[in-house]
Amino acid sequence: MALRAFTVAEIADVTSGEVMRASSSTVAGLCLDSRAVTKGVLFAALQGENADGHAFCAAAAEAGAACLLVEKPTDVPGNCGIVRVSSVEMALRSLGARVRADFRGEVVAVVGSCGKTTTKDFASALLGHLGTVCATSGNRNNLLGLPETLMDAHMDRRFWVLELGISKPNEMGDLAPIARPTGVIMTTIQPVHTEFFPTLEAIRDEKARVFNSAEPGGFAALNAEDPLLRDLRLPTGTERILYGTSPAADVRVEAEGSGGPEGTPFVLHLHGQRARGVLPLPGAYNLLNFAGACAAGAAFGADAQTLASAASQLRPASHRGQTHRLAGDVLLLDDSYNANPSAMAAVLAETALWGRPVAGALGEMLELGPATFRHHTEAGRAAAEAGLTALLAVGGEAAGAMAEAFAASGRPVLHVRTWREGTEWLEGQILPGSGVVVKGSRGIGLDGLVAWLVERRGA
Repeated sequence: MALRAFTVAEIADVTSGEVMRASSSTVAGLCLDSRAVTKGVLFAALQGENADGHAFCAAAAEAGAACLLVEKPTDVPGNCGIVRVSSVEMALRSLGARVRADFRGEVVAVVGSCGKTTTKDFASALLGHLGTVCATSGNRNNLLGLPETLMDAHMDRRFWVLELGISKPNEMGDLAPIARPTGVIMTTIQPVHTEFFPTLEAIRDEKARVFNSAEPGGFAALNAEDPLLRDLRLPTGTERILYGTSPAADVRVEAEGSGGPEGTPFVLHLHGQRARGVLPLPGAYNLLNFAGACAAGAAFGADAQTLASAASQLRPASHRGQTHRLAGDVLLLDDSYNANPSAMAAVLAETALWGRPVAGALGEMLELGPATFRHHTEAGRAAAEAGLTALLAVGGEAAGAMAEAFAASGRPVLHVRTWREGTEWLEGQILPGSGVVVKGSRGIGLDGLVAWLVERRGA
C-alpha cells in the first residue's frame, strides 16, 4: 500500500463537491503548485493574495494531474477529472481528515513556539529505529500544508510525525481534528506571534487545544523546563511524560561538558537506564529538542541505548543550526530560518562558549506585537553580553533598537535595512580563526547572506 488513492467521484463525495468532468483515473497525492505537478495527483486551484490557481489549471492538466479541485467553472484540454467545491481550502481539510481516518498507524504531533522542526526531525529519526516513518517536510505545517502532507503520506508506515504550526487564535482548533494525534510533543511556549495573542498563557492554551482532538489513551511529552507546560492539565487517560535536562524530567538528557559548535556529549537517563552519546549539533538547547524526541521513542518502547546511539546520525534541517567551515578556519553558524527572543538568546549564549571571537549578523524578529522594541533592545544587550565582536543588525526600526543597545558595548555595529547593504562591512569584521552567527526571522531573508558568505569565502 502506498498513498491513499481516490476516485474522482470519491473526492466529490468527501468534499461535498460536484463532478464537473468525470474520469476513471485514480488520484493519489496532492499538489498546490502547478510547477510541481506529477502524474496522477490532485491539483488544488487555490486563490491566493498574489495569484489565482485557476489560471494554472491547464498547465496542471498538461503536466499529468488526474483531477482538478476548483471553485470556478473550468474547462481545460485533456481528460482529467474536475470537481467543483464551494471552498478549495475547506475541501482540502476534508480530504486530509479522510486520509487520517483511514490510517492505522501512530500519529505523533509536534507542537510549540519554537524547536518544532528540529524536534520533529529528531523524533522521525529515532522512531525510524522502531518502524517505518513519514514526516512533515519543509514548512508544510499549516492548514494547507497539513492536508498536503497527509495526502502524500504512505499508508503502510508505522508512524506519521506531523508538525503543527499556528500563528493566530483558533488555528489549532482547525488543525488538530485533521491530525488526530495518538501522541503529542510540546516543545516550549515563547513570545512568538504575540501580535495576535495577549499573553503567553493564551499561546499555550491555543496550542493545548491539540489534546481536544487527540486519540484517547495517547501520550503527552511535555517540556519539564517550561513552567507553562510541565503542569499542563491533560485529558483523563493521557500519559504524561516530562522531558528535559533537569532531574525533574522522566526522560533526561544531561550534558557532559560544555560541548561546542559541532556537538555536545550527553548522558541519557530513561527508566533507570543510562546511556552515553554525542549530539552532533551546536547548542545545549538542542539537547532539549533531543530529549523531546527521546520521550516519543520511549513511549513506543525504545530503550536508552538505542536512542543515545541514534543521536550520532542526527543532522540539523536547512538553515536551522547548520555549521559551515569557511576559508581561514572561520566557523559559520547558519540559524537563519527563523528567530524569536528565546531562541535568539539561546544561540547568543552558545556562541560565548566557542572559544573564538564571534561576529553576528542578526535580523529583526517579526510578529512580536507591542513588545517588539523591548525584545530587540534585550537582544542587542544579550549580543553584547555574549561577547560578539561586532554586530550587523538587519531590518527596520526594531533592528535599529537592537543595534543601539549593542552600541553601548563600544564594539563595531551597523544597522542596515537589507543584508546586501552590509556585506562588505561584515566581511571586514571576520578575522581568521573567528566565527560568525547568522539568525533572524525568515522574512528578513538572512539565508541569502549565508549563501553569499559561503560563496564568497568558500565552504
